[in-house]
Amino acid sequence: MKSNAIENKQVYAVVGQDAFRKRQTLEAICEHWAKGGGIDEPPTRYDGSKIELAIVLDDVRTYSLLGGARLVIVEDADTFITRNRANLEKYCTQPVDSGVLIFNCNSMPANTRLYKTIAKIGQVIKCDPLKGQALQAWMTQHSREAYGKQLDRQAAWRLADLVGKSLAALDAELSKLSIFVGSRPAITPKDVEELVGRVREEDIFGITDAMASGDTAAALTKWEKVLATDRAGPARAVGGLAWGFRKLLDLKLQSESGVPYGSLARQAFTTPDILQKRLARHNVADLQDKLTALLKADVASKNGLSTASSAIQQFIVAQSA
Repeated sequence: MKSNAIENKQVYAVVGQDAFRKRQTLEAICEHWAKGGGIDEPPTRYDGSKIELAIVLDDVRTYSLLGGARLVIVEDADTFITRNRANLEKYCTQPVDSGVLIFNCNSMPANTRLYKTIAKIGQVIKCDPLKGQALQAWMTQHSREAYGKQLDRQAAWRLADLVGKSLAALDAELSKLSIFVGSRPAITPKDVEELVGRVREEDIFGITDAMASGDTAAALTKWEKVLATDRAGPARAVGGLAWGFRKLLDLKLQSESGVPYGSLARQAFTTPDILQKRLARHNVADLQDKLTALLKADVASKNGLSTASSAIQQFIVAQSA
């Protein structure tokens, strides 16, 4: 979020579920006040689940030692607001000019008096997860502003398909891609396939190969690695494993229809001999059964019958040859 989108207010509510966008917004507010508000000190941050209202308001009402206003951020502010709603509504109606109060919260319903007050007197900035065209636009803009690289529509969609919708994960991959392309001004779909697609397939196919070989221990170890390194969390890691089996099924069907291994190997970022050995470990019915079992494991984790990690561990043990 650009700092020029921030208005000069004494109260802000940064609201939403996207931690990356919220962090960007908080940084933009601090930058705005550092440039135009004369604030030279870093913000004071409080844990909203523990801090008392009196301490927060005393801090906001106390001028900085350098003579300017103070920035006070209440992190995880949902419970803080719930405990102190009436007094916060009163304060936000007439905030002091000695400090800037910022609420970082997951939700703030628009029909509440506090929301309406901050929207009128201060600024409410929503940071919900991005989807569709908004996600693609963010990726293009962020690639240009943060890394100085052009990212066309096709490359953006492919990157989102491989990585997911987590802005933190997308930012990490854009950072890698900007280094990967070097002095070239643009990140192309081919770059995304070469760097991101290749790494993802190596990780996922490591699990499927170990399962097909009956090496349950190795498959579980590789699964834990994927789970630990997937910034989008367990749901994304499960989706990656499902993608791996769907990819194997597609390659198997193509090979049985007569498509040469040389052509298929390029789709799988591997060599023809490795792909031939990989596909020889599976048959179509086996891959279809594994996809069905994986779907059941995923549903169980989403219904609260199991965690994603334990559901997939059970899947790997049951489905290893």
